[in-house]
Amino acid sequence: MCAIIDANVAGEVFGPSPQQAAKKFYDWINKGSGRLVAGGKLLQELESGSQRFNRWAAEAVKFGMMRIVNEAEINTRTVRLKNQGVYVSDDPHILALAQVSGARLLYSNDSALHEDFTNKELVDKPRGKIYSTLRTKNFSRSHRQMLNKGDLCRKV
Repeated sequence: MCAIIDANVAGEVFGPSPQQAAKKFYDWINKGSGRLVAGGKLLQELESGSQRFNRWAAEAVKFGMMRIVNEAEINTRTVRLKNQGVYVSDDPHILALAQVSGARLLYSNDSALHEDFTNKELVDKPRGKIYSTLRTKNFSRSHRQMLNKGDLCRKV
C-alpha cells in the first residue's frame, strides 16, 4: 500500500509532538503496513522542511518503508500535466508522482489538491484517496478505514 505525504503536513507527521491522526499515519508507514513514495520536487520540499524527515527517510529507504521515484519520470509527467492544464491545485508534481508511482493515498490538507487527487481524469485505477486532518486531528473512523484499504497502489 503506497502513500504520498504533502509537504504541508510533513510537520504534523515528523514534528516533535504529532497529533493522534498524524501519529497513526506515521505508525502505519513505520511498521511496514504502508510505504511512502517521494521524488522530484516533493522530495526536495520534504527534505528542506524537516531534519526529522531527513533522518527518518535515510533509514526508511534502507528498510523498504519509503521508495524514491525517478525524478526524470516525474518531471516528464509534470510537464505533460502542465500542458494539459486539467488540474486546479498548484501541485502538478504530486499528481505526476501518483501517476508514475501508482500511489493512491495522499496525506494532505490542501483542498484544491484533494479535488485533483480524487479526479478520475488525473488519478485512477484505483481512484485516489485522501487522508486529511483538516476536520479533526484525532484518529477518526474514516482515518482508520483509509489505512485499512488494500487498493492504495496501482501496479505500474
